[in-house]
Amino acid sequence: MRGARLMRFLTAAGRVLRRLPTALRHVLCGVAVIAALLTPAKPAQAFCVCCCIPAVNAAFDAIQAEIIAQHIQTILHIIAEFAYQRLWMVEVYYLQYWGPALAMATEQMSAVAMHQMLIAGAFIDAKQQMETQRLFSQLAAEAHKDYHPSEALCTIGSAARSLGKADMNAEVAALTITQAAMDRQLLNGGSNAARGPKEDLEGRVAQFKRAYCDPNDNNRALSGTCAAGGNAARRDKDVDFGRTMWQPWSIDVDFSDTVRTDDEEDILALASNLYNHETFKVVSAELLNNNFKNIEQYLSLRSIAAKRSVALNSFSTIAAMKVRGTTDAAQTATYLREIMRELGIANDADIDSIMGAHPSYYAQMEIFTKKMMQNPQFFVNLYDKPANVARIGVALEAFNLMQENDIFNSALRSEQMMSVLLELRLSSGESSEKEYNQNKMRRVLK
Repeated sequence: MRGARLMRFLTAAGRVLRRLPTALRHVLCGVAVIAALLTPAKPAQAFCVCCCIPAVNAAFDAIQAEIIAQHIQTILHIIAEFAYQRLWMVEVYYLQYWGPALAMATEQMSAVAMHQMLIAGAFIDAKQQMETQRLFSQLAAEAHKDYHPSEALCTIGSAARSLGKADMNAEVAALTITQAAMDRQLLNGGSNAARGPKEDLEGRVAQFKRAYCDPNDNNRALSGTCAAGGNAARRDKDVDFGRTMWQPWSIDVDFSDTVRTDDEEDILALASNLYNHETFKVVSAELLNNNFKNIEQYLSLRSIAAKRSVALNSFSTIAAMKVRGTTDAAQTATYLREIMRELGIANDADIDSIMGAHPSYYAQMEIFTKKMMQNPQFFVNLYDKPANVARIGVALEAFNLMQENDIFNSALRSEQMMSVLLELRLSSGESSEKEYNQNKMRRVLK
């Protein structure tokens, strides 16, 4: 009866367990096994039950004992297997295989990693080397580009070599022309006017007949006065400011030697006709000794000469700017001719007739500040390297500074002449000054 109930219970439990999920069944079975193992055995109690069969009870006890023995054997086997598995995992698998393999793998990975870093370092070195080489190449290319002057810059640099000397030569020539004119005004010994106006006029008339007389002047009345065989190109150059000074870029004037040229004579003759046409009379020493009035009059004469010298200074400066250049100017003329040739003047003789074989300061400045810019090729040459364009800009700025300095000096000379005119106006007399002021007030009031 007891065995039948147990069988029905196990059967019902089996049906219930089969309805449960697999994972839950395994858990419940495990809990049941552990509970059975941990529950102490109780002595069997016999009950007198109707229809109890001792053989069934004995069989049940035997089966229960066998099951418990089998469970114990299984648990011991599992424990032993887990212990063996742990021992094998540590002693065999890890220490003999996995551990050494990991060590070798670590060593290999370290070696590979170091090799990779070596490769990376080599790449970094190569990158740095290539960047350095590229930088050197770039700097070399920039240096080659920046320090490779253009043809236009070479032309300016070669043609302007004698410009400074020509400027200094012009200053010396201006002083010489002024000194020669002042010697004539002051009747300096050794000059043509040393003995007074009569001898000065006689010498100038003789010079006029010899060099400047034009038979066609004065309705051909001078045909019998002019000397035969004169140079037709020099006719009237003692009074023709345009042909003598204004038109030519360079004049053949060099006061550093003892050779007298036609242009030197023409310039001095023109100055004699423009300034102090009639010289002062010679004042004897007897008139100046112990005579305050005569001394005062003589000083007035010198005051007039001083005022004339202010105007003469402008004439001398203009003439000096056109005096022939030095020997270096003859060398730089080769490059100046190239500039003029690019403007369409193919014949060197025509070019020399314009600027001269030894270009003056005026001729060189005329080319650098005006003629050179009239050539379209000059602006085409500006499409060049930035460094060359900057260099050309600096050269042009230098020419501009020299030109502005010439303009400034010209303005100073104009101010000097204006101051002399004002002084003459104020010193012309009290009545004249009063009349001048009254006329000025009338113009203002109107």
